[in-house]
Parts: sequence; C-alpha cells; structure tokens
Amino acid sequence: MDLREPHGGDLDPRHRIAPVNMTRAAHLLALCLAPATLHAQTIASRSESTPFAGVRVVTGRTASPTTDFVAAYVSLCTNYVHVAATRAPSALSRTSAWASGAGVQLAVNGDFFVTGPRVYGYAVGGGAPWPLRQMGVDPAVSGEWYYRRYGWIGFGPGLVEFSHTEFVKQRAAAMGVRDGWRPTTVTTAIPPGITALVSGFPELVTEGRRVTCSSPTASSCFPDRSDMRARHPRTAMGLTQDRRTFILLTVDGRSTRSAGMYGTELARLMELLGAYQAFNLDGGGSSTFWQRGVGVRNRPSDGAERSVANHWGVFAGSSNGRPRAPGSCYTPPAPDAGVRDAAADVPRDVLTDVPRDALTDVPRDVLTDVPRDALTDVPRDVLTSLDVVAIDAGDDVPEPADDAPREDIPEFVEDASRAEAPDAGETPDLEETPGCGCRAGATRTGGSWILGALVLWGASRRRRGQLARSASRSLRGTTTRSGVTAGARASSARSRVTR
Repeated sequence: MDLREPHGGDLDPRHRIAPVNMTRAAHLLALCLAPATLHAQTIASRSESTPFAGVRVVTGRTASPTTDFVAAYVSLCTNYVHVAATRAPSALSRTSAWASGAGVQLAVNGDFFVTGPRVYGYAVGGGAPWPLRQMGVDPAVSGEWYYRRYGWIGFGPGLVEFSHTEFVKQRAAAMGVRDGWRPTTVTTAIPPGITALVSGFPELVTEGRRVTCSSPTASSCFPDRSDMRARHPRTAMGLTQDRRTFILLTVDGRSTRSAGMYGTELARLMELLGAYQAFNLDGGGSSTFWQRGVGVRNRPSDGAERSVANHWGVFAGSSNGRPRAPGSCYTPPAPDAGVRDAAADVPRDVLTDVPRDALTDVPRDVLTDVPRDALTDVPRDVLTSLDVVAIDAGDDVPEPADDAPREDIPEFVEDASRAEAPDAGETPDLEETPGCGCRAGATRTGGSWILGALVLWGASRRRRGQLARSASRSLRGTTTRSGVTAGARASSARSRVTR
C-alpha cells in the first residue's frame, strides 16, 4: 500500500511513523497471532470464474467493512501454468502495458517503490536478480526506513519459497516461526533457482496465524508500517500451506462504494481466502488487477492505472507459448529430509583408517560357514520359542560342557580385543557427536572396536551352531546308546542352550 503523491513520490515515512517500543510491540503482535473465535468481517457475496486452466478468479464484496475485492487462485501444478515477474526496468510501467508485452494471462502490481525505479525489497524477474542499485538491499540506502525490512515470495523450476520479513525473523523464537527460507536469519541471500520474486511487507498471515490487534489504529498494530492503520486500497500475495496455490488479491478503496481496508482487515480477508502465508504489497493508487480478454478488473483509486516498478504475471492455458509442464509445482520434502544421518557425524577416520587387510584376512568360515540346518534340524521340544528368541537376540550363551565340541577363537581376535579395550580404571575421552543423541569416542580406535565386535559376534554365532548340531545328533537316537541315555543328552543340551 502507499501514500504516494500523483507523481509517484512516496511521503517520507519517517514523518508519519511514530516511535514505537519494539519489544512491547513484538509481544503484542505475538499474542495477536492466535486465531480469534469471533469475526465481524465476512465475505457477503462472491462470484467465480475459470478464465484459464489452473486460474480461478473470485470477485466479491465484504461486510464490515463494505469493500469490493478481486482475487485469483493460481494452481501451480496445472499444466502450462508458469509464474513470472518484471525484469529490471529502466522506467515505470502500467500493469496492463507490462502484462500485454510479457504475454501473461493475469497480472497485478508488485512491490512498493521510489523513483529510479527502485523497489523497497528484493526483486528477481526474467530469471535474474535486479541490479543492487534498484533494490532496497543496496547499502547506499541503509539510512532509509524500509531498508531490508521486506519479506518475499519466489518461484523457480519446481520451486516455491517464501521468506519472512525482518520484523518476524528478529522475533522468530517468540512468534514460533519455523517455515520458509532461513526463518530465523535476516539475510539478503535467496535460494538457488529462483527465477521470479516479488517482495512486500508487513506480513498479514504468518504460518497460518493472521495478525490481529486490539485496535486496528493502535500504534502497536503493525509497528513496522504505520499506513496499515488506515483504510486504503490494497494488494496482497499469499500461498496455501501445501505451496501449490498462489493467491493474488486487490481491494478497492477511497470511494463511497468501497471503503478500503485496515491491515488487520486485509489479513482477515487473506485468511478467509485460505492463505497460510501472506504479505502486503503496494496499494493505494497502485492496486491493479488485470486479466487478458477483460482488462483491468478492479477500480484503481486514481481513476486510471498508475505506472509502477514491478508486477506479478501468470501464464496459463496451452496457447501461452510456455512449456506444458507446470513451472513451479512444489513437491514436499520427504518426512526425514533435512534430518542428519547419525552416521554422517561419525569422524571419517573411524571407518576409513581401519587397515585394509583387517577384514579381508578374517577366515571366511568365521562368519559364513554356519550350516543352514544348525537350528532348523533341532527337534521342537529341545528349543522352545523363548530359547530361539534368546539366541536370535544375541543373549549370552553359557560355555558348553567339557565333552561338547569347542570352537577355538583365532588368536588375533583375542589380541585385538585386549589391545583395544581400555583399562578398567580408565575412562576414554568422549565428546558429544552433533546430530544424534549419542556419544562417540574422540580417539581413532573406533574402527578396531567395530572390527573386534564383528569378529566376536561371528565366532559366537558359530559356537551356537555347534551346540545346536550337537543337540540334534544326540536326540535322533541313531547311535547305539539307549533311549534313556539319548533323552538325558537332550535334557543336557536344552540346559546348555537356555541356561
């Protein structure tokens, strides 16, 4: 929204923004970002049309206040739908003129601006960022009240992203924000792949919670922009939570038919339209909604279109000359995306510094020669289900009796375990391993511990196999021993396994 004079120059906001206790304002705003239970403002009437595949246009009228609006729902995953923004311009242009030249089917005005032209925030159009001197991130304008206060919505191939405003990011913890581009960091960086981006502020809906105030005209209401405390024509942009629908809105004002809206009323309307995240754009006489085949759909308050710095444009329909595949169909990340793998935090030398021959010289039969019938040929009454679980779980197995076959553990295994095990009274140096709820040794002996554990496990498994086969042979009764003796041996085998 703006309070510009007809020639386009902005009233000096430093003359119209009263000093505000920002800490107090942040607390008030955080409290106001909770859904209210009662709302006087409603959409009294509406009509819809689908002029292009993937684009639904809603014209309506609100009650309390009585205001006309035009909104567009842009389905970002519909074929031939692509979102564009103005390339860095050498002069201001009317929304209709820019849209006709760009070939888009739908367009609205964009960011606030000053002559130059320079926008208040960041801008990307035609796949390229604007020159620094044409954006509000230029250090040359660091003394301006709007310097780096903006938030934005951006699009690219398969990419839909937004960034919170400076005001919200500086209060991220108190406000509980966690979504968007670097949600807790004020930065001028943008994600790679962004081809169209328009900035705006303040935020109207923040991650599903609209801004409300005890009074829409209170000095604590929208402390980062005072002109939100008066009713004006408005333009806004937003996204649904799944980032698959882009919402564009214009609100008429400054007339006997349409009153315009306070910032809180605009926030409520964007909420009613389904926005999960929404930003205020340039308004006042700049607010313009253009549709191919119809022209300007709203009633600009100046009586005619105002030339502005940048615009949003939407390509839709098979005749727009764009590729069939949608340009920015967002695919949500996998549930575990962004979660660090615990193994990624293990120092590289834990696994890579194990001597190459440490595993290759392990006799194959230690791990691989356990006969398949080691357990399957044991009669059911020898091993109960509980016994099998105990073995499969790797529980301790007692030493076999003196007359049972015994497997010799290779000497290098015993030597390795003795060499790597710390003394009983020694506590190894430990450090927290980032990214997991564990602790890892800070020394370089981790690989040997893993090796020792693997080999000991293999030997233990083979020993169990020997025990099981011995029990099986004892129970078959194929020897010359009596059945009573065979039964006694079976009982002995059972006690060995389940002890």
